[in-house]
Amino acid sequence: MKNITLIVLLSVSMGCGSKRTVVEPSANAYYPVGNYDAKFKYVDTDAYVIHKDISKQIEWNQIAYSVREIQYSWGKKVETFYRLEDGNVLYYDVASNTESMIMPKNPKVGFKWVSTDKAWEYEIVQLDGELETPQRQYSNLLVMKASQVTGRDSNKLSEYHNYYQKGIGKVASIGDGMLMTFRLYQ
Repeated sequence: MKNITLIVLLSVSMGCGSKRTVVEPSANAYYPVGNYDAKFKYVDTDAYVIHKDISKQIEWNQIAYSVREIQYSWGKKVETFYRLEDGNVLYYDVASNTESMIMPKNPKVGFKWVSTDKAWEYEIVQLDGELETPQRQYSNLLVMKASQVTGRDSNKLSEYHNYYQKGIGKVASIGDGMLMTFRLYQ
């Protein structure tokens, strides 16, 4: 009996010890995290920006975040930090040491939220948006309005409309009613 108990205990402990924790890519259909690579072109210029999820995680306040590297054509490079919680995509802002939701799990038209630092308000304004870019015609897009609340970011417009395609992520941004950036496909 002791031998059987010992074998069972060894089997259980070996089975538990061999399990690995794997960080799965985002389950958020409109804002992938962990497996997102995209290149966006600025309209009417040769400038572009590349968003690339890199195989790196970082911890802030004992919470793990996936790292996304943003590379601009003019040489600037920054890292941004995202995580998934209950299907919601959260973004960690190093400057304000705050975390804010960037995309809800189940977006609904009219749903609004404010960034934790109270600088930006977001609203889902459409789930069936249409948009034409120089590369593609889109339909059934989620359209999110982002509005400055405090005017803190004086180098940015006061309002943007960002367009997201289910299963793909962001495809374009509009500011002042004009297309600003759009996703490039190769």
